[in-house]
Amino acid sequence: MKGNELEKYWDCVALEAKSEEILRVRKWRKAARNWLAEYADKRSRDFVLNTVEDVVGLKSPAKVLDVGCGPGKWIKLFARRYSAVTAIDISPKMIMLARESLNKEKIANVDFYIMDVSKLKLPSDTYDLVNCVTVLQHILDDEECKLAVKEMVRVARLGGAILLFETAPGFVIKRRTPHVRVRSMKHYITEFKKAKADLIYWRAVDLSLPITFFGLKGYAASFNRKVYYFLAEKMIPFFPEFFSLVSKMAALLAEPIDYKLGRTPLGLLSFGRIMLFKKNA
Repeated sequence: MKGNELEKYWDCVALEAKSEEILRVRKWRKAARNWLAEYADKRSRDFVLNTVEDVVGLKSPAKVLDVGCGPGKWIKLFARRYSAVTAIDISPKMIMLARESLNKEKIANVDFYIMDVSKLKLPSDTYDLVNCVTVLQHILDDEECKLAVKEMVRVARLGGAILLFETAPGFVIKRRTPHVRVRSMKHYITEFKKAKADLIYWRAVDLSLPITFFGLKGYAASFNRKVYYFLAEKMIPFFPEFFSLVSKMAALLAEPIDYKLGRTPLGLLSFGRIMLFKKNA
């Protein structure tokens, strides 16, 4: 997808997310607590923050750029820890959602820009950290992706860090959907090296996928929620409680696998990666 198509796609995603949140609050309050979705959020938050705080050693004051900020998940975490945060997204509606979310929590140290990561209109050698979570895999065109890598390295200061959280298996896999292009970890290492940034750390994030796959695909991510909530409220009295229990058990099994085994050589089996690059020139 090119720039305009990406913008339209993420605008639609933003509107769907907004509509679903309204429906969930107004109509579906009796729904099962989804421990798998909560666990996935907690895992990604812990892994990113641990990487930033323990590996990068980032302290306040610091300048952070969040690429593809979406509705503001990462902005909130960074804005509470660091002095200045810049947030960009190609979707105006995502920026709107992020602004609304931050205004509710009275977070003010964030500058928002509607911007394409492959064409950053930001000064060079500026940011201590560039955060990029599941953004590059949605850039289907390889040349645009290469430009995005160059731009992120350009705006980072010398010695600054660029954090990627992407689907990036250690082996070659040919997978391209209408919205996702899977590139190998080796591909990202090569492109960042060309842009004058070296890989200094990586970790696996989803070794528990065999345990959580059914739940995350069928219950948390793409399951027809209207059907689910209809069953939960109208047909089967214990339906929500049952799935709460199942998803909680899966999350309990997944945590030690992801948090502990993900740091062992078994991490090579993971599709998801956090990769940390350091600008060297």
